[in-house]
Amino acid sequence: MPRPRKRRRVGLLPRVTNFQPVGLGEQAQVELITFDEIEALRLKDLDGLDQDACAVEMGVAQSTFQRILTSARRKLSRAILEGKAIHIEGGDYHLVPHQVECNDCGFGWLNDSRLDPGNQYNCPRCGGKGRRGRKRGNWEE
Repeated sequence: MPRPRKRRRVGLLPRVTNFQPVGLGEQAQVELITFDEIEALRLKDLDGLDQDACAVEMGVAQSTFQRILTSARRKLSRAILEGKAIHIEGGDYHLVPHQVECNDCGFGWLNDSRLDPGNQYNCPRCGGKGRRGRKRGNWEE
């Protein structure tokens, strides 16, 4: 009997979950990518974290993170090269708040994308734009 699958931690949900190639209409086949796979792509490719840090962020082992990332990249490549639609849904995950740091004043806070679906990071202290950050000391919940 296999071990139960561990739920992956996801910090952000994408605002857009469907992508369709131009000109194929409703005929396009669909490639399903899960929220935990999108989180792996975001952490590694957009945030530029190394795989160990990504694994810690998602609450999984580094080898598990590598499998998630490989699966996501394979699906995304297949969709682009074969002209498939991309649909993002499902997966074994739970949404967690993530740390944001203001680009202007350096203030840090926890952001929950369920409360901020547009993922707009406006600093509660100075109103400046924030960016996803690492915990450094003055974080407010």
